Amino acid sequence: MNAIFKRATNRNLSHLPQRRLALTIVAPAILYYLLLRYYPVGRTLYLSFTDARLLSPTYDFVGAQNFANLLGDPVFRKVLWNTTYYAFVTTTVTTVLAFLVALLFDPIRRGVGMLRLIYYLPTVTSAIAIATIWIWFYQPRFGLFNQILAFFSIPPISWLRSTEWAMPSLIIMSVWGGVGFSALIFIAGLKGIPNSYIEAARIDGAAPWQVAWHIKLPLLSRVITFVYVTGVIGSFQVFQQVYLMTSGGPLNATRVLALAIYEDAFQHLKIGQAAATAFVLFVVVGVLTVIQLRIQRNDWEL
Repeated sequence: MNAIFKRATNRNLSHLPQRRLALTIVAPAILYYLLLRYYPVGRTLYLSFTDARLLSPTYDFVGAQNFANLLGDPVFRKVLWNTTYYAFVTTTVTTVLAFLVALLFDPIRRGVGMLRLIYYLPTVTSAIAIATIWIWFYQPRFGLFNQILAFFSIPPISWLRSTEWAMPSLIIMSVWGGVGFSALIFIAGLKGIPNSYIEAARIDGAAPWQVAWHIKLPLLSRVITFVYVTGVIGSFQVFQQVYLMTSGGPLNATRVLALAIYEDAFQHLKIGQAAATAFVLFVVVGVLTVIQLRIQRNDWEL
């Protein structure tokens, strides 16, 4: 009995250095998530139930009053609709175009690296520089787009000054900037499809569009889900494009959740109200992510 107890004790002691090493390796990641992920979320949720202001050291607990103000505010409902519309339209168009671009690039063997670089450049270009160029494109009198319309005798459009065209204008710019990154992901996915599947389809007489629709598209279902999920999440957090080009106007036509959070916190100094809006954004993104990941379970299996 003593020998069995001694062997068990020695075995546990021998694992102590390994456990300490594992804890030392994992500790930075745990601290990172606790301090920079979970604590801000918890702090934001707490502040959303207060009337905290940016320059006031004291604040009171107001319960769900901030959320009630949001639900009863027609401007907030407009902001929520703008964000949802922007996110789904931008992501859907970007995903479709990126898939088509990837199909075009897949057979190319020479010069494909330069083509990928050209398409990827908007992703690594400064948002301020991109916004400056596109503001000139959308300029009512001398802008490139209205000059093209004038060539075809079409009346000019007030792209960023019209409540009808302001949001589509932002969507066009965002699609232009996001197609390249998504296309690179699709190209990587196409490279992972076994050539035997494609060759078998071609031997059976399948046309290129049939190969793309019946072979490549189903096998890229997980890639499509990943691109779409991350695209929706990123689009719901859009801020720079709106702030630089329209500042939410005209008449709140392009005001989105992230811009509303910024304005409540740093212009109106209402930290509690901004925290409530931020938590609504967190919940919306979380719900959409769960829905998309559940859809992924129905993907085709290889």
